Order: sequence, then C-alpha cells, then structure tokens
Amino acid sequence: MMRRQLTHIIAGGAALALGLGLIACDNRTLRVTAPDVVQPSALTNPAALATVTAAVYADFGYSYGGDGGDDEGFVQQTGLLGDEFHSSDTFPTRNQIDIRQTTTDNAQLGSIFARLQRARATGEFAARQYQSLQPGVALEAEALTFVGLTYIEAGEAYCSGIPFSQITSTGAVTYGQLEPTAQVWHDGRARLDSAIAILTAGKDTVDSKAQVALELAFASVVKGRMLIDSGDYADAALAVAAVPDGFVFNQGYAATPSRVNNGVWEYDENEGRFSVADSEGIVGLPYRTANDPRVQWVDSGVKGFDHVTELFNQHKYPSRSAAIPIATDIEARLIEAEAALKAGNNGLFLSKINQARADAATDLGVSVTAASGVPAGLSAVQFLFEERAFGLWLTAHRLGDMRREMTQYGLTADQVYPNGPYPKGGVYGPEITLPIPVTELANPNYKTCDDTKP
Repeated sequence: MMRRQLTHIIAGGAALALGLGLIACDNRTLRVTAPDVVQPSALTNPAALATVTAAVYADFGYSYGGDGGDDEGFVQQTGLLGDEFHSSDTFPTRNQIDIRQTTTDNAQLGSIFARLQRARATGEFAARQYQSLQPGVALEAEALTFVGLTYIEAGEAYCSGIPFSQITSTGAVTYGQLEPTAQVWHDGRARLDSAIAILTAGKDTVDSKAQVALELAFASVVKGRMLIDSGDYADAALAVAAVPDGFVFNQGYAATPSRVNNGVWEYDENEGRFSVADSEGIVGLPYRTANDPRVQWVDSGVKGFDHVTELFNQHKYPSRSAAIPIATDIEARLIEAEAALKAGNNGLFLSKINQARADAATDLGVSVTAASGVPAGLSAVQFLFEERAFGLWLTAHRLGDMRREMTQYGLTADQVYPNGPYPKGGVYGPEITLPIPVTELANPNYKTCDDTKP
C-alpha cells in the first residue's frame, strides 16, 4: 500500500510559522529540534529544510482542517456552504455561511481566507528554499504540490477575482491583482507541472524510488483535480492513470497541542457546532438516509451547541488526532470515471466507479457493494456526483463539485444548492461561492466579487 501520514507538532512563528515538529515520512523520521520561533536568517542552510517542510505541513493542516480551539478549517466551511454540514451553532458568522448569505466582514470568512493564503505563501517559500539549497528533491516537489492545492481550493471556494499577494525575501508585500477563476487554474497548474517535472527528471539522488513515486502520485491526483475543475477531462484522466490503488496521502493531526488537533472532530463531535446534513434545503444529498457506509456518522441523541438543532456527528474522523485525506486512489478513479462518462464510454465509467468503491475498503475500512448500473431514478451525471460526494465526503471537494454541476453540466443553483425555508428562520440566499473578505482591504487592488455566480 502506498500511504503517507503527515504528523507534525508546530507552534506559531514570526514572519513564517515554524517550530518544533515531528514528521513521519514513510520509513524515515525527520526530527526538528529548532525553537518554536525561527527567524528567516536561520533558514539559509540545508539543515533548516526539515523545519521549512514542517511549516508547510503545519500551515496547510491548520487551513485544511482547522484546530482544537480557534477556528474551523476549509473542510468545514466549504461543507457548510455546500450540503455536507448544517449549522448547529449560535454564531451568526457560521449561520450566515449555512444560509448562503455571507457578508464580507464575516470573521470566520476572513480567518479561513487568511489561513489559506498563509499556507500558499509558506509553500512558495519552502519551494524557493529547496530550489536554492537542495534543488530537485522530492520535498521541493511536494511543497509545489501543496501550493498548487491551495490555488485549487481558492478557485473552487471563492468567487472569480481572487488576490494572491506575494511576500519577498525581505518581508515586503507585493499585492496581487484580482485573478479570474481561469487564471487561478493556470497558476495552480504551473506549480503542479513544476512538481511533476522535478519528480520525473530522474536526477534525485537523495530520496528513495518509493518516496519519489509517492510524491508523484500526490502531485498527479492534485493535477487531475485541477484539470477536472477546468473542464479538461481527457487530460485529467491521463494525469491520474498511473496512480495505484492503495494510494492515500493524509494530512496528519495530533492529540496535543490544540494547534494540531483535527478541527473537524473538534467542532462537530466535541463542540457540536456542525451537524451532518441530510437532504438539506430540498435538493441536498441524503448523507444520512442513503445509508452509504462511506458516510460515517452517528446520532448523538442530543441537541447541538444552539440547543435547538438535532446533532448528528460525523464519525469519519473519530478523534482529535485522526488524519484527513488530501489525495487518494478513490479520487483518481472518480476522475477517470468522469472522463469516461464525458467520452461516452459507459462501460468504463461504471468500471471506474466500482474500482473507486472497492478502494473504499482500503481507504475507509468499509465495504461498498459494486453497482450493476446507474441506479433507478438517477441520471449518470447525478450518479457520478453522488459517488464523488460519498467517496470524497468531508475532504473539501463538494463545494467545487456543486459549482461544476452548474458550469459544466448546466444545472441551476436551485437544482444544486440548499434552498427554500431555512430551518432556523428565513430563507436560503443566492450565494454559491464564498466572497473575498473585507480583510483584503489592505490590498489596493481589492474589490468584492459576485458570489452568486459560479
């Protein structure tokens, strides 16, 4: 089995959040013994690269899954705007996102956007350090893959017109222009192509063949995701064709300190602020009532944090140290399935769907019965997106898929997004993406974008 568990313990830092870390890399362990605040001047020799890598893992993990005491992560916030989670919280900032009426001064919105941009900047910094100090190794490619992934997440979640500012080596900020979604895909692909070029050059004498193969599978799945987002289905299938069954690339979390807790577990199971949705707003998918083993949840038997909403806890991540998948064989096979469907090859489509279902036994520890065909009452497209929703549940894929159902498959917002009466009062709004937060006002290029357009 090809599997990567990223485990890290990171504290905050100055210009770059760097610190104590323990990174499990397959069969080798890198122990970082630097202090919890590392100045940029200390990062100018190859011995510091392990610390730089630890920062990439830490900042991405903080953005992706949140933590144990500050804010949720990308998984929860996109799931809330989509149809995976329903707010069982009292915070109006979370309820705004759930009801699809997010204001640009929403504190949760500003926090998650800042974390995503920080993860991108940390990855860019790490890639530059490797290029300068130890070019051509697998971890340089990995840093670029993480950067590419932040572009993808931004493009999937935010409305068209996203700023990507840069921090120079002296700490100066070059404010980014507002990039339309197509440019975001272009920028993400550039990083991923660079990562794959490093991994396929055959010049790496530092890493094992297994490590290079692992990083190549990671970069390939992320690139396939970006190509699907941009509507390049055939090339997406080619990108993931060599990704083996059994591949999982996890973002690790730990029991202590709270900075590295799995925030999905924290805010759902521990605090009761998010509840697993079911057919939310008329058209949401039946995550609970479908009884699909890939959607692991439990009825808590109590009300949520708001003392009103029934609390249904996700159980895919059953502890504060549970890892969250970033890229998997399931996703690779689903990308191939979509490309086959687009090409009119229904036999290959079903075969790849069933291959992805079989991979769930390895990835999730559950058994999913093979499908004999498209289920009655569903179109092939509906079946595809339901399979993606269940197979990739709570991994920050769903919101991007909902937008694609509109842009690539011609559905309307009311056919895809929760709508009608909102359970806590009022009605769902028109928002289908997250707006760019007002915290970007420091950027002279800032202006709001239209969060009602896909």
